[in-house]
Amino acid sequence: MALTASAGSGGESTFETVPPGSYEAICYRLVDAGTAEEDYKGEISKKHKIYIFWEIPELTLSDGRPYSIFHGYTLSLNERSNLRRDLQAWRNRPFTEEELQAFDLTKLLGVTCKINVVLNSNGNAKVDGIFCSDQGAKRVETTNPTSVFDLEEYAKEFSGESCEASKTMCDVFEELPRFIQWRIAGCDEDGRDQLPPCFEVAAAWKKGGKVTTTPPVSGLEAMAADKAKATKKSKKKEEPEEDFIDDDIPF
Repeated sequence: MALTASAGSGGESTFETVPPGSYEAICYRLVDAGTAEEDYKGEISKKHKIYIFWEIPELTLSDGRPYSIFHGYTLSLNERSNLRRDLQAWRNRPFTEEELQAFDLTKLLGVTCKINVVLNSNGNAKVDGIFCSDQGAKRVETTNPTSVFDLEEYAKEFSGESCEASKTMCDVFEELPRFIQWRIAGCDEDGRDQLPPCFEVAAAWKKGGKVTTTPPVSGLEAMAADKAKATKKSKKKEEPEEDFIDDDIPF
């Protein structure tokens, strides 16, 4: 299934920290980390998170591979969302009304951009801004294999619907940073804060007969319902202005 964001629907670096600065980068991985409850200033809300990974060709590790860095977003393209802001800056044009209904994020794979990296209060590198590449957004070859962690397929491994695609997602899961794994599948390791799985995985466990105390799923289903409501309320679609039509932009 495609990983899509809609207007109705928000990282840290590798072990070798990316130095602060602006870099040309290429997207090589997308991760659907599912829906979980988050506490922001005492307010609990459900957030569907994704992670975008980039490689930085001009910075190489000791083994010759490029440095990589990633950033998390709430999966939403509403007008105030960070994802919408950054994607529009990346492609150097706003979304059309049609794109805002369901934008396929897998179009980002292999596409160039410019990222600004700063250090957070803990001294870890983080992406502070995304912009259009100096040469314009282009689709190019990546050093790292491009991949998508499709949560919907992964969950089938636990719902009694195991298939080749779900097993492939299990392999991709093993390559993810540990804290993203915990957000998706939960954490019950000794000495660690216990975390429940995301709502989507909890629902798959329940369907497959595994006992879990986590609340029933509402993430993807709720998003679909919200999207349907937003579509009904949306105004008549306008034609995009000619200035924003550019067939060379890959997404």
